[in-house]
Amino acid sequence: YDLGYRVWARIGRAVGSGREWPALSASQQEEMDGAIVMFQEAMDQGHILAARSIGDIYFWGKGVAQDYERAMAAYKVGAEAGDVGCQFALGIMYYKGRGVAVDYEQARAWFEKAAAQDHPNAVCQLGVMYYDGEGIADAETAQDAHVRHLHLERLAAVEPHRVAPRRAVA
Repeated sequence: YDLGYRVWARIGRAVGSGREWPALSASQQEEMDGAIVMFQEAMDQGHILAARSIGDIYFWGKGVAQDYERAMAAYKVGAEAGDVGCQFALGIMYYKGRGVAVDYEQARAWFEKAAAQDHPNAVCQLGVMYYDGEGIADAETAQDAHVRHLHLERLAAVEPHRVAPRRAVA
């Protein structure tokens, strides 16, 4: 996993670490293909962060064609193993219909798992879903989620190590 991550990070720095990457040079593409193989092998051996990395690579199309089906498969491996980032990413994929039909029930279930680990964006998204009636239409539950999200945001500002890592997924 570590070598694959270092290769991926180095390529990201070389091309710009934004969400969208330009086409890679032939040598960068060869390195990226090798990094994906390393991540896949690590994921197959139970390395949860490798699953998240593969999911991110395919979700965003970093060095590969964007492939929501592969992203979802990798995120599921990590999410089922308890990775909060993968759980949140699956919630977003179901909520926004990325590679699957919109499914608020599935989205809510994954957001709830991530929120149980204090992922502030999952808590916020649950509040939005409850408020909008996408899932449990309960104003009190929506308000509770909103208050919890604000608490986690404040806590992250003061003690970032105590709050689950954030990761934006569109």
